[in-house]
Amino acid sequence: MEREIVVRGAGEARALPDRASLTVEVTADRQTQDEAHEARAKLAARVDGVLDRHADAIDRTTIAALVVQPRTRWQAGEEIRTGWRAGRTSLVDIVRLDSLGDIISGLVDAGAAVRGPQWSMAPSNPAYDQARRAAAADARRRGEAYASALGLSLGPVAWVAEPGLRNGVTPLPVQGRAAALAVSAPVGAGAEPEVEPVTPAEMTVQVEVDIAFAILDASGTGHPH
Repeated sequence: MEREIVVRGAGEARALPDRASLTVEVTADRQTQDEAHEARAKLAARVDGVLDRHADAIDRTTIAALVVQPRTRWQAGEEIRTGWRAGRTSLVDIVRLDSLGDIISGLVDAGAAVRGPQWSMAPSNPAYDQARRAAAADARRRGEAYASALGLSLGPVAWVAEPGLRNGVTPLPVQGRAAALAVSAPVGAGAEPEVEPVTPAEMTVQVEVDIAFAILDASGTGHPH
C-alpha cells in the first residue's frame, strides 16, 4: 500500500457574472380554445420579435412549457367553465449583459411577464481557475502542517481529484434587485416601460480538491510498501 498523506484543500474566488437567465411568460384568456390559441400566438410573435432584435446578446431561447387549460369558477356549489387560458413559458439565456435592461423593457412592452434575472458564470470564467489555484495551495499548506506535526516530509504529488464545484451567489444588493423588479412590473395603459440599469452582484465560486502527497522519511526516500 502506498504511504501517503491525503488532504482536502478549499479555495474560492469572486467575480461578476457573465450570463443572465430570464423566464418569459405570455398568457391569453379568451372565451374559446381557438381564440385563446390565436391570442397567445399573437403575443408570442411580438415577444419573439423582441428576442430576434437582440439575437446577438442571446445564447439560446428554450420553450419550457406550452399550456392550454379551461378557466372555471364555482357557482352554487358547481364548477362552471368561463373560458380558456393559453400560455407559453420560455427560458432566455443572455450573454451580453449590457443589453439586459433593453431586453426586459422590450419584452414587458410586448405583453410578456418577465421573472429574473438569475445570474450565473460560464465554466470558462477565470474565477474557476483562480479558485482551483487557491484550493491547491490550501491543500499543500494542510499537508505540510500534518507532515511537520508528525515529523515527516512531503514527497511528490501522488494523485489529485476534484470532488466537485459549488456556485454560491451573493444576494443582490437592494438597489439592483429593485431595478430588476421595476422593469419587470406590468406597464399601465399608455405608459412606456423605463429602461432601468440591472446591476449584478459578485458571485463566489467555491472549489475543493483532494490531493495525496507521498511521504518521505528522514533520508528523503519513500517508505517501503
